[in-house]
Amino acid sequence: MTLARETGISQSSIARWELEKAEPTASALIILAKYFEESVDYLLGLIE
Repeated sequence: MTLARETGISQSSIARWELEKAEPTASALIILAKYFEESVDYLLGLIE
């Protein structure tokens, strides 16, 4: 719930990603990259 609260991304969206029923949108990836201080490429597994 903290991730949802701190990023403004709904808990249901995060749950769908975790269950592999959906994938994050580009805008969600940008929000997550900023939150985790990582690149979008890193989050997508394109770089280590």
